Amino acid sequence: MVNLREKTAAAAVYEYVYGEITHRRLCPGQLLTESYLCACMNVGRSPVRLALQQLAKDGFVELRANRSTIVTCFTQKQLQQLYSLREVFLEYALRQTIHLYEKEDIAMLTAFLSDMERAFQFRAFDDYIRAVTGFYSAIIEKADNPYLTESAAMVINRINVYICLYDNFYSVKRLKTLSMQNRMVQGIRDGKLGAVMRAHQKLSNQVVAAYDQMVRCNLPVGHCNEKQIETKISG
Repeated sequence: MVNLREKTAAAAVYEYVYGEITHRRLCPGQLLTESYLCACMNVGRSPVRLALQQLAKDGFVELRANRSTIVTCFTQKQLQQLYSLREVFLEYALRQTIHLYEKEDIAMLTAFLSDMERAFQFRAFDDYIRAVTGFYSAIIEKADNPYLTESAAMVINRINVYICLYDNFYSVKRLKTLSMQNRMVQGIRDGKLGAVMRAHQKLSNQVVAAYDQMVRCNLPVGHCNEKQIETKISG
């Protein structure tokens, strides 16, 4: 995810903060100080600032006017808007292409789902994010519309940020939304747009419901443990 050159001090800071976020040691809204990161990583302020700028560009942190930095937060409204927009892009693409899907296309989508399951089994979070991105991007790119692809990519990337910030990837036992994604593939295979969109809508509802339940736990959002919340948030 990082665009910084590998093996630089700034890249090391980026990967450290990213790892702390995905492993839930940094929660949404938490303050990040340059001095702490400098001491923690034993680097100067320049690479820390470079890393924070890249993290902000990628959506993981927010840079404030007073030079403070916080881990990005999402509201329920923002979450609903993101999944609603992805639904619009998917439906638009599939209206044009669902009758054009061949065995090779279905096999590719199925492979992405297998990659998700495998990544979850081995707790390979970055592989999981790549598989989620590949799955939805493949459906949209099938429409061969660069304007649609570019617009949808922004939403898909933002959803990925949400997953990184809030998903209980490392603490739950199974991917509960994978069944909905399998239903989407089945609907595409059968040429039934309504079935695809119902499955996506149910998946979206699961994500929003899990977010709401986290808030009701009265814990930092994204930090409910498995005993308190079993609902899995995922792509």
